[in-house]
Amino acid sequence: MISKKPIFAISDLHLGDGGPRDNFAYGSCEKQFLAFLDYVECACGQLVIVGDFFELWQANISKVLTEHIWLLSRLARMNTIYVLGNHDADLRHFIGGGIWLSHPFFDKMYSSYYTYIGDRMFHFIHGHHVDPYCKDDTPGIGRISAIYTGLKEDRNEGPMLNKYQTVEGKVLGRFGKLSRLKNWFTGEPSLAIQMNRKLEDMPVAVDAIVCGHTHKPGCIGSWLYNCGTWAEGKCSFVKITDDGEANVYDWVNNKAILNTTELPI
Repeated sequence: MISKKPIFAISDLHLGDGGPRDNFAYGSCEKQFLAFLDYVECACGQLVIVGDFFELWQANISKVLTEHIWLLSRLARMNTIYVLGNHDADLRHFIGGGIWLSHPFFDKMYSSYYTYIGDRMFHFIHGHHVDPYCKDDTPGIGRISAIYTGLKEDRNEGPMLNKYQTVEGKVLGRFGKLSRLKNWFTGEPSLAIQMNRKLEDMPVAVDAIVCGHTHKPGCIGSWLYNCGTWAEGKCSFVKITDDGEANVYDWVNNKAILNTTELPI
């Protein structure tokens, strides 16, 4: 497929059921996102959601979907392309199966997505397949940690500990300390570096990868662009112009601010 429109890629919104585990329902996330959709439409852009659009590890799937029918309808009208991640992997076996998910939003649901933009081939993929804790369809350590986080969020009566720290960040920080200790003993690089190197070693011949998963926006040279997240207060996205030039941006006060963060490898 060849795109003749600018592409706007986002990931990791983690839309939940509106309860205390729902990061997207907290603060101004929804308001910012709707303003961003207006921005994409004004630019006549193509929106690509690169995984973890829904939070299905911490919430009931039917409640999540019915809670956001109005948003799915708008995204369908925008011809949004939807790539699955790990937190919405439960939908993977419904790809192409309209009998199960008849809402038109799901007509453009994929495991990954390729397109030429300018003279560059881009691969849109969530990135969890290179994460040893989250790559499998069946529940594992990643999902268990998400459920544990949800219980903590219930007790906290919300997903934020304060203005700058999420409950999830604190929980994962503890797991991160154990992981860093293991890496120190074994001499291995950090998990983030390991995942970026696995993405670089992917056998598919493309010019650039657009991903999410880590919630860390930034790029590596001109071959990898991470969309970041919309679930932790700081929102970001990747924009690819119709000539194939890609950049990462933060969405701040309804404006796009260039993000020049270089990710580790």
